Amino acid sequence: MKTSDKAEEHILAGAKAKARLSQISGSPGEDMSEPAQVPPSTDEAGRAPEAQKTPQEMQAHEPAQPQVQDAQAGQEADRGADPAPGRAKKRKKPARGKQRRLFARKQPSAPKLPRERRATSGDRTVSVVVIVVGLLVAVTMTGIVYLQAERLFEASVRGEAVERAEFLAERLAGQSLSGSARSREAEAVLKDTLAKSDVFRIELRGADGEMLRVLSDEDSPSPSRVAAEGALASLTEPAAGGTSWRGFHGDGLRTPAYYSGTLVPVAGAEPTETLALFIDHGSERALFWQWLSGILGAILALAMIAFTIPAVSLLLRTKQKRDVYEKLTYVRDHDTLTALSNREQFLATLDVEIRRHADQGQRLALHYIDIDRFKEVNDTHGHLVGDEFLKQVAERLRDLADRPEHVARLGGDEFAIIQTQAGGVKYAEIHARRIGSVLNGLYRIDGEEVVASASIGVAVAPEHGENAVELMKNVDLALNKVKSGGRNDVSIFTSELTSSMQGRLEMQAILRRAFREKWFVLYFQPQYNLATRRLTGFEALLRLKHPERGVVSPAEFIPVAEETGMIEPLGEWILREACRTASLWPEPLTLAVNLSPAQFKKGNLPNLIKNTLKASGMKPERLEVEITEGLLLESSNRVLSQLREIKKLGVGLVMDDFGTGYSSLSYLWRFAFDGIKIDRSFVHGVGAGRHVERLLRSIIMIGKSLSLKVTAEGVESAEQAHFLLSNDCAHVQGFLFGWPVPKEEVPTMIAKDIRVGTREAQARSHGKGKGKAAGADPQREDEAA
Repeated sequence: MKTSDKAEEHILAGAKAKARLSQISGSPGEDMSEPAQVPPSTDEAGRAPEAQKTPQEMQAHEPAQPQVQDAQAGQEADRGADPAPGRAKKRKKPARGKQRRLFARKQPSAPKLPRERRATSGDRTVSVVVIVVGLLVAVTMTGIVYLQAERLFEASVRGEAVERAEFLAERLAGQSLSGSARSREAEAVLKDTLAKSDVFRIELRGADGEMLRVLSDEDSPSPSRVAAEGALASLTEPAAGGTSWRGFHGDGLRTPAYYSGTLVPVAGAEPTETLALFIDHGSERALFWQWLSGILGAILALAMIAFTIPAVSLLLRTKQKRDVYEKLTYVRDHDTLTALSNREQFLATLDVEIRRHADQGQRLALHYIDIDRFKEVNDTHGHLVGDEFLKQVAERLRDLADRPEHVARLGGDEFAIIQTQAGGVKYAEIHARRIGSVLNGLYRIDGEEVVASASIGVAVAPEHGENAVELMKNVDLALNKVKSGGRNDVSIFTSELTSSMQGRLEMQAILRRAFREKWFVLYFQPQYNLATRRLTGFEALLRLKHPERGVVSPAEFIPVAEETGMIEPLGEWILREACRTASLWPEPLTLAVNLSPAQFKKGNLPNLIKNTLKASGMKPERLEVEITEGLLLESSNRVLSQLREIKKLGVGLVMDDFGTGYSSLSYLWRFAFDGIKIDRSFVHGVGAGRHVERLLRSIIMIGKSLSLKVTAEGVESAEQAHFLLSNDCAHVQGFLFGWPVPKEEVPTMIAKDIRVGTREAQARSHGKGKGKAAGADPQREDEAA
C-alpha cells in the first residue's frame, strides 16, 4: 500500500511539473503575443549556460527557461488548450474530495537531517554492541557452568560409588569369596549387590592382581575383557590401602554411555585382596544434563533478555527522539496551518537561492503577496472559514512554485514565492500577474463563497538586493505601494520607493525630536458668521516649526504620526493646550479640535476630554470635536460608545470634510451630530459650473433641514462668500477672513472684533435715535441701512 501511494505521488509530481512547465515556459507550437523566450546569456566563449551544465544539473533544475508567458498564453493554458507536440497534456483536475485527499498526501514530511541520521546510526551501533557483548557474556557463562557442572557431577557419582564400594567391602570382610569354600553369606551379598539396576559388574582379585572371579549382569551390556582389564589396570594405582575410582565414557552399545569403576581393598577376605565395583551412571548423567540444560537455557535466556531489553529500549528511545526531533524541526521550519515554510526557513532558502543564481549569472524574483481585506473574510464568515481559505490560497501558490520550499506563509495573510531563473523585471511582472490571476476570484468553502484578490510586490535579485534581508525589505516597499494605491495590483520595486521610505524614516526622527525639544505649536484660524459679520470661534491647527526646514505642513507629518502611534500623545497635547488657551477667550467664542481615528483605539478619549475641560475650566458647550468619515466606517462598538459618551458631556460633534467620503446620511442621525463642515473642494467650485453649485446648495439644505450648524471651509474670495450667504450658509472659515495665527495674536483679533461690534452697535443705536427724533419709521431706516 505504501509503495502504491509513493508511486502515485511521483506520478502526480511529474504531471504537475510538466503542467507548470507548459504553462510558464514558451514552446515553438504556441501563439504568443510577445517573444516566447529571451535569448539566454552567454559566457565569454559564446556558449549558452545550458550547454555548460551537466545532465544531472539540468535534471535538478528542470524549469531551465525564463518564465516569459504573457497574459494571452496564460489564459490559453488555463482554458486547457491543446499543448504543443512533445509536451505533456495538462492533467484533468480531480474531483474536489479526491483533490483534498491528494493534497493531504502531498503534505511535505519532516526533513531527514544528516546530523540526525549520524546520531541514529551511532545509537544503532551501540545497540548492536550491547547485544553482541551480551551474547559473548552468556556463552562464556554457559561454558564456565558446563565445565564446573561436569566436575560437580563426577564428584557426586564418585562419592556415591566409593561409598557403595566401601560398604560392600565391609560386608564381605573376613569371608571367603572364591574357590570351593565360598561363603554363602558372601554369595548372597554379591548377588544382592549385582541385582541393583545400576551395578553391572563385580570383580574379585587376589593379592598379586590375579583375577579370581568376575560377576556380571547378563541383562546389562557387559564390558569386554579388554575394557575391563584396561579399567582395572587404571584402578590399581592408588596408594597402598586406599581406594581408586575412575569414570568412563562408553559407546552405549557394548558398554554403558557413562560408568565408573571403584577398586577398594577387602579386609580379611581370602584369598581375595581387592574388590572392583562397576556402576552404570548413564541414566543419572542423562537426567543430570537434562536438568542442567534447562538451567543453562534459563541462564542464557535471562542473559539475553538482560542485554537485549536495554538495547531494544535504546533503539526505541532513539526512534522516539528522532521522531520528536523531526516533528519539532518541521514545526520550527513550517507554518502549522498551511504546511508551507515559515519566515525563518524561507529567508534561509532565499539566501541560498540568491547565492546560487549569482554564481550562475542568473536572476531571481521574489513575489510578496498580501490577501486584500482578509479581515473582512474572518469577520463575515468566521475564523474556521478563514483558516480553510488560507489553506486553499496556499494550495494554489504551491502549484505555482518550482519547489515546495520556494513558497512560504510569512504572516497572517502574507505569502511569498521565489521565482527561479526569472530572466528580468519584465518577466517577473508577467509571472506576478499570473499569480494574481490564480489567486483572484471565487473560493468555495463548506458551502460558502468567498471572493478575494491579492496585492503583489516584486523585487528582482541582484538588481534590487544581493541578500535575503535586503530583497525582503525592498519587496515590502513595493507591496506597500500597491496597498496604498488601491490594492489588487502588481508593483515592481524602484529606487524612488527607497527615497520615499527614507523620507518617512527621516520624518519619524523629526517627530521624536520635536517631542523632546517642543517644536510643536498651535495656530488658530478664525471662524465668522457672515450674517452678523462677527467672530464666532477658532479652529486649532497643529504646526511643526523645524529650526532648519521652517514650518512643516501637517500633511507631511500627521500620516507618519498616525502610523507610528505618535498621534496619541500628540493629540492629547493638542487638546489640553487648545482648551487651556481657549479658556481665556470670551465665552461666546467656540474652539474646534480635530480628532484622529487612532485616538479612539485606547477607549479613554471621553475621560481625557472630561478631565481636560475640568482642568482648564472651559465649558463643554464651547468645545467642538471634528471627526472624519474614515472613523465612522469602522462602526465598532468601541467607537460608537466613545462618541455617545462625548455627546453626553455636552461637547459638540462635527463631521469634517463632509462630501468627500461616503457621505452617508445615516451617519448624521446615528451619531447625533451637531454640525457638518463642507469640504473646501465644493467651495472652490463656486463659479466653475452650475452642477457644483447645485450640489453645494443641496448639502446646505440637508444640513439646515436637520437643524445642523453648516460651516464652509476654504473661503478665499468674495464671490464664494456671497454665494454662501445667499444660500443661507452663514458660518465660514478661510483665508478671506483670516489666516491661522499663533495663540499670542488671538487676543488682538478678539479685541478688534469687539471694537467692530461696539461701533456697529453704537451706529445702530445712533441711527435709531435720529429716526425717532425726526419721526421717521425705524423699520424703513433699518431696511435702508
